[in-house]
Amino acid sequence: MIIDVALSKYCDLIPIERYVNIAARKGVLGLPPQSLIELTHHLADFVKPVYGKILDDILSSRVLHADETPHRMLEGGGDKESWYLWGFSNKRASYFEIHDTRSGDVASQLLIESVCEKLISDVFSGYGKAVRVTNEHRKRHGKCLVQNCYCNAHARRKFKGAENRNPEEVEKFLSLYAKIYRLEKIAQKRPAHRILRVRKYMPALFDQMKTLALSLENTISSKSQLAIAMNYFLENYDELTHFITDSDVAIDNNAQERQLRSPVVGRKTWYGTHSQRGAETNAVLFTVVQSCKLCGVNPREYFRCLVQDLHANKSPLTPAE
Repeated sequence: MIIDVALSKYCDLIPIERYVNIAARKGVLGLPPQSLIELTHHLADFVKPVYGKILDDILSSRVLHADETPHRMLEGGGDKESWYLWGFSNKRASYFEIHDTRSGDVASQLLIESVCEKLISDVFSGYGKAVRVTNEHRKRHGKCLVQNCYCNAHARRKFKGAENRNPEEVEKFLSLYAKIYRLEKIAQKRPAHRILRVRKYMPALFDQMKTLALSLENTISSKSQLAIAMNYFLENYDELTHFITDSDVAIDNNAQERQLRSPVVGRKTWYGTHSQRGAETNAVLFTVVQSCKLCGVNPREYFRCLVQDLHANKSPLTPAE
């Protein structure tokens, strides 16, 4: 029952109060919502060993995706109501931490402990700071440096947002991005060693966008949406195009944004958490559930086996394992 309650919330995104109402309609009356919530905390504590193993998987990854989203602390969060759920992922694991800050120190602490060489994110100054701090640490210890790789989906969205005011100019940028994404779709159907063969056709398209942006720079208002989009593209050109030369790096950060979708939808249905412990439960259980989804593993079957293994004092397997 504990697993059913927890996965109804963290897998199916059903608030506990609604779970109680559903149970009542099935003839199970009088379930206490607060006690059920408390049980999810106990389950999160119980599965901490696999949470730690998923973190180890993240720390051992050469390429990482990163993103964060606000998390509302209804009470028990000290003097801060707005906390943040930080997410890091690779192709087989999704890991979350909860913090009362959006400072890049959160990401730098994880990066310093990791072997990550490429960090895929949006152009948030916190990730720039995290990579800078991490690289300073790595230089002192003679380790490989981290490279920022920025999300082309964000750059494209900025051009899309300028469509109403400058439709003709914007259409040229969007058309070039459409060609780039068509090539990437073809590349992803190829074996890993052949991805770069397709991507070699992209630099010319990015160069066309760069030339177009430079030619329009002095012809439109610097405060217009198109100017903002062009500046974003030009200022981050190297980071936006780095994926072309590394087959392990994605064209955008959509994979991580998909990992945050369930926490965001859940946040809208249960409004926030009432304690720091509840926020940490969110991080632990979403880590395990989202890792299951990423690997195509049934979360309910996985938790059943996980609990059995932990009771038998066996080393727990991650969803990827």
